[in-house]
Amino acid sequence: MKTANSYPLFRWPSLKKMFGSRELYQAIFFFLSPQLFPIAVMIGTWYPGYASLINAAAILIGLIILTLAIRIIRKRQNEHSYARGIRIRPVLGVFICCIIALTIMTYLFALIGITLPSQTNQTSLDAMFDRFPLLMIFMIVILAPVTEELVFRELLPHTLGPSLISFIASSLLFVAIHSPSGIMGWSSYGIMAAGFLFARLNQRSIYAGIAVHVVWNLFSVLA
Repeated sequence: MKTANSYPLFRWPSLKKMFGSRELYQAIFFFLSPQLFPIAVMIGTWYPGYASLINAAAILIGLIILTLAIRIIRKRQNEHSYARGIRIRPVLGVFICCIIALTIMTYLFALIGITLPSQTNQTSLDAMFDRFPLLMIFMIVILAPVTEELVFRELLPHTLGPSLISFIASSLLFVAIHSPSGIMGWSSYGIMAAGFLFARLNQRSIYAGIAVHVVWNLFSVLA
């Protein structure tokens, strides 16, 4: 049995092993599958008479994706010595630290005249949320945290190594795919990704990263 978090600082990835790894193709699947939701929103906008049916179908597909993701997580828990539970207080502690870091960063940037520009990713989500709130709550608060943590804090790092550098590189890719705008956008998403990664590695649990991600996204929706 492999030991969780016994990662070297860096490991040269084998291209043959990387492209032959099932983790790579699982990561691609779980990265692309949630993109069905924006497509569903777009179709629902074109055909408002079928919006309820499209919503229900999209949520059903999302539940199937969620079930597959959890099955893979449980299988990996059997393959690695991951902690099966999570500690709630450290999860909340990571979330609070991220909020404090974000507040301090915003204040420091404001001192030199830099403000947070409108983020393309957030603007798109807000527009979809206004039209299909139930669908977007399911995607943002439940599905996205599970699939994104599985992809960026588990499957991709193991495809590339795994090593501490591969975890960091995968988290940087996570930041990049959210299309942050400006130095404050990159810093904000960077703080968020660092918090998710710290929870994942510190508690030796995929679910810990998911928990912080859920709390963060829920806070973003409510705020």
